[in-house]
Amino acid sequence: MAGIREERRRQIIQAAMGVFGRKGFHRAKIGEIANEAEIGKSTVYEYFDSKKDLFEEMIRFIAQDYYEDVRSALDKGDTCRDKLLSFARNHGTFIKSHMELAENTMSNSNSVSEEIKKEMLGWKMKIFQIIEDVLKTGIDSGELCAGIDTRAATSIILGSINEGYAVQCIIDGKRPEDADLEPMMDLIFTGLKGQ
Repeated sequence: MAGIREERRRQIIQAAMGVFGRKGFHRAKIGEIANEAEIGKSTVYEYFDSKKDLFEEMIRFIAQDYYEDVRSALDKGDTCRDKLLSFARNHGTFIKSHMELAENTMSNSNSVSEEIKKEMLGWKMKIFQIIEDVLKTGIDSGELCAGIDTRAATSIILGSINEGYAVQCIIDGKRPEDADLEPMMDLIFTGLKGQ
């Protein structure tokens, strides 16, 4: 029974992602979310107390999903460089999937509670830590220079990935899946190797 309930909850959250993505928080209606989920409006309230509660659970769902995708992406590479390129590509896929939602909802920070903002900072720090751990593994294996500041390098890598997608997608008009961050990553790794 718990499996069916969890599946219905997921179905509502995924419908909410579509409606909030198209309309933003304030213009989205619970009835529209119910219609998209192909359920009755009252069923939504069996799972979520309010539109804001559903919105915040949707954000948690997306953050958890992103974190799991990051872990999976990092497992795909053998070297530190390969792992981080896989992470960068995964980030592009995430941007493609959630760009409209971010533009229509997250720009209005009033629809997000302080609790959710703190949780998002926590998720951001988890991502930071696993990227820093990849760099530490690269140092231990000899792939990277032993003297690098892993915290600074992690900040540079994460910032570069975000800016790389911003430049290529917003300024150059590329789709996220067509963005090429490999030249940027090569430049960063040249520095990290101490060459």
